[in-house]
Amino acid sequence: MPQILNFSEHANDEEVSYLTTLLLYHLVERCGGQIQFTVNDVNQVRENLSTKMVQIQLGDDVRLRIIDRVPELQ
Repeated sequence: MPQILNFSEHANDEEVSYLTTLLLYHLVERCGGQIQFTVNDVNQVRENLSTKMVQIQLGDDVRLRIIDRVPELQ
């Protein structure tokens, strides 16, 4: 059964960095080896992160999904 982890409670900086690098590599590889975005794209993502967050589920596989932030994290 997948486990939903809160990185701030369940992982140290090194583990978070490793998993982030792994996920980015996998994403770029799946997209043909290149992802391109503009400064406007970055600004839009920053805006969205005030109300959204990425949830990571760990089980036999790793699942990422975008969810609404709980009010206390906004």
